[in-house]
Amino acid sequence: MELMDQSINFRQKNLVIKSLRYMERHKKINQYCDEFGKNWTELSFDEANNLIRMLDKMPWQ
Repeated sequence: MELMDQSINFRQKNLVIKSLRYMERHKKINQYCDEFGKNWTELSFDEANNLIRMLDKMPWQ
């Protein structure tokens, strides 16, 4: 792990962190859609906007 940390620069680490957050957000949106029996495309703009705001405030970020 130390070798990996030395070879990855700050920008690459940020990219990895952002992609992990994106994957987590993607899972949460899928979970929300499954619970309400909807597809991503069936979400209203307000519904999607509120969901993304809520996910951005979650502690995993």
